[in-house]
Amino acid sequence: MRICAILSHPYGLRAPFWCAVLAGLLLAPGALALEPEAELRETREAIQDLERTQEERYAALQELEALLADAARGTEDSRRELRELAQARSRQEAVVADQESRVDEARERLETERRAAARLVRDQWQRERHVGRLNGQGGDDRHQVAFAVRIREAREQALESLRDRIEGLEAEREALARERAVLAEQEEQARAAVADLEREEARQRQAMAELEAAIEDEALELERLQRNAETLEAVIEEVEARSAARAEAPGDSAPAQPDVAFAELQGELPRPADGRVIRSFNDSRGSRLRSRWRGTVLEVENGAAVRAVHYGQVVYADWMQGYGFLVIVDHGERYLTLYSNVEEILVAEGATVGAGEQLAVAGAGSEAIAPGLYFEIRHNGGPLNPEGWWPSQ
Repeated sequence: MRICAILSHPYGLRAPFWCAVLAGLLLAPGALALEPEAELRETREAIQDLERTQEERYAALQELEALLADAARGTEDSRRELRELAQARSRQEAVVADQESRVDEARERLETERRAAARLVRDQWQRERHVGRLNGQGGDDRHQVAFAVRIREAREQALESLRDRIEGLEAEREALARERAVLAEQEEQARAAVADLEREEARQRQAMAELEAAIEDEALELERLQRNAETLEAVIEEVEARSAARAEAPGDSAPAQPDVAFAELQGELPRPADGRVIRSFNDSRGSRLRSRWRGTVLEVENGAAVRAVHYGQVVYADWMQGYGFLVIVDHGERYLTLYSNVEEILVAEGATVGAGEQLAVAGAGSEAIAPGLYFEIRHNGGPLNPEGWWPSQ
């Protein structure tokens, strides 16, 4: 028993094998000749090497998950920046187009007034010349010249303000064009950054998948899943505690409630996205693991909209190890819905969302997190089967 206690593996898998082997050696004839103390020492060292290897793999796995989280957050930030730049550029394009239209109209007005002024000068000069001839002044053009100068000066004064407006519009258009060029450059930089980050994220995911495939000890993977579950449970407990504190706070203004309570939607709750169920509630997560799914996984197209299934408040919107980007919505009466393994979050913590409002953008499946969009329903902290809440097919 003492030997078995010494040899017990921290994950509890190989100890029975080693105990049986050593018991056979120690009980066999001539066992004393095998120098059991030396054998025990060698066996202990071998187990320590195994433990060290498992610990190193687990540490590497944690490091990869942290790197994956950083890469995913960076990618999400770049996508958001790119989207904001595109929106700003679209607004600026509209402003530039409007200004260009105003400049073109002003130029047309200027040309029209120039032609009208020219006709005025010519007509006036002809009238004055005709009058002069009638008065016997046909040979003297000095009067006509003086009159033409006065007409020209009046025309220039009339057009001076219009020229100033046109110059101002052209300067504004040039400034807007420069700003548009800067925005286009920033958009291109953001696009390149997104491409780099997506490649990095893909590399990290591949590395994680390779590392998980290399780990044969199911206890290590179960420990990882257990750690992820404990992290989520801690967040849910904190969310429920904050919700309870708000409800009990005197004078606290509670947000408006929907006409229909979440509890009344069983059998009528919409899905968070269109897609078939590929992992059902309580299904085994894998042939070599005893862990089970506590929600439902939907096969959803990458980039599809992920929507809130009911009115509520966003109480969590960030990356969580083991779940990827995760959004948790509090629907009141201790009902929560969880949407994880999304590519990009479009809502902020604390925001109030309505039924059908888009929360996120669906991402690609991942064996490290889920092969599709992961959806959970929680009540009083415990998971419920989402398929029991959806309309029967």
